Amino acid sequence: MNQKFLNQIYKNTKMAVQSIENMYPKFRSTKLKQFMKDAQQKYLEYMEQSKKIAQQKKLELKDASFFSKTMLKLSISMSTLFDKSSEHIAELFLMGTVRGTLSLYKELKTYKDADKDIVELAKNLKDFEEKSFEQIKVYLQE
Repeated sequence: MNQKFLNQIYKNTKMAVQSIENMYPKFRSTKLKQFMKDAQQKYLEYMEQSKKIAQQKKLELKDASFFSKTMLKLSISMSTLFDKSSEHIAELFLMGTVRGTLSLYKELKTYKDADKDIVELAKNLKDFEEKSFEQIKVYLQE
């Protein structure tokens, strides 16, 4: 249970970091670029926390598959091929945040009996994603 839950948290943060990395060269707005850089840093912190917990508990974290990473990169490239506007980039980030948040809600329910530190990490990440959702909406109107 702890293994699966912590791995899901790790994958969630890793995919968020990867998504921002893939989108970063496409940003035109300096404000949006800074927001995304700050968000990426926060995701990296959550990713490091999951690694630390895994190490303490002697759990092995598995990365997303090569196929998943390639599909993510391709999806972002295709989505921004003709529209690199701040609104569109914000929309893509919002959709990713919603998927991540929904995933965390489900996992928190499924793994409610997991170790306290893993549950707390998931709740903190969920709260961060919900806060990011609210903050990114500003860029939909730029």
